[in-house]
Amino acid sequence: MDIDELENRYFLTLHGLDPMHMLLTISATDLLHENQMNRLLDMYGPLIKSDERSVTAAFFCNWYASVCSALQNMLFGDEDYIYDLSLSNISVQLYIQEQYPLFSFKIKNTKRIQIPKHNREEWCTQVLQVFYKENVRPLLEVLSGTTQINALSLWGQVVSTLYSHMEEELSETSDENNKRSITFQKHILRHGLDASILGLLKNPFEIKLRFTQHINDSGRQVLIKPSCCQAYRLDAKFGYCYVCPRLKEVDRVSMRAGSCG
Repeated sequence: MDIDELENRYFLTLHGLDPMHMLLTISATDLLHENQMNRLLDMYGPLIKSDERSVTAAFFCNWYASVCSALQNMLFGDEDYIYDLSLSNISVQLYIQEQYPLFSFKIKNTKRIQIPKHNREEWCTQVLQVFYKENVRPLLEVLSGTTQINALSLWGQVVSTLYSHMEEELSETSDENNKRSITFQKHILRHGLDASILGLLKNPFEIKLRFTQHINDSGRQVLIKPSCCQAYRLDAKFGYCYVCPRLKEVDRVSMRAGSCG
C-alpha cells in the first residue's frame, strides 16, 4: 500500500501537515479524555455549521472510520505488512484546505509489522479484534458519553463507511481474488467480532445490506447507507443524501428524474 493510497483513500499520512493550514493536532489517545474530545468537537463544529455536538460527533466518526478501513485493507488485501494504527500511534490533524475543514491521521511510528505467512487469516482476525476492543470501542464510548448520543448510532457511522468502501472496491475490480477477499472481510466483520468485544448487545456489522439504482447510471447499483450521516441536519435546503436510509424509494425515483432533467 503506497503513501498516495493511504492519503487519498484513507486520510492517513506519514508526515505532518503545513502548519499554516493546521487548526489542531492532537494525539488520538488524548481524545479518550472528555475535555480533549470536547475541544476537538467544539473547534470542528462551527467549521461545518453544526451547533450540536451529536452531529459533529457523527461526522468525526465518518472520518475516523477510514482508519478502520485502512487496517481492514492492509490485513486482508495483498500486503505483507501493516502499520500500527492504534490510538497511541496516531495524531489527529484538523486543517483547512480550499476553505474546507478536513481531517488527516498521522502515523507516528512508521515501523512496519510483518504479517505471518502461516495462519495469516487467524492472525489478522485477532489483530482486528484487539483493534476494535482497545481502540475503536473506547473512542466511541467517550464520544457517546460526551455528546449523549447513543453509541450504536456512532457505530453505525463506522459500519456505513466500511461497507461503502468495500462496495466501491467491488465495483472497481474485476479480479476474482479481490472479490473473494472483500467477501471474506464482510464475513469477519459479521462473525469474527463478538458483540461483547464492541461493548454492545449485538454486532452492528451483522446487518442486511440494501442497494438502489445509481442516481445517474441505471446499470449500476449503489449501497444504501446502513446509518444516516446526519448531513440533513447541517443544511435543511440540502435535505437527505441520495443513499440515506431515511429516504423512501419513491423519493429516490424523484431524485433520479431530477438529475436526468
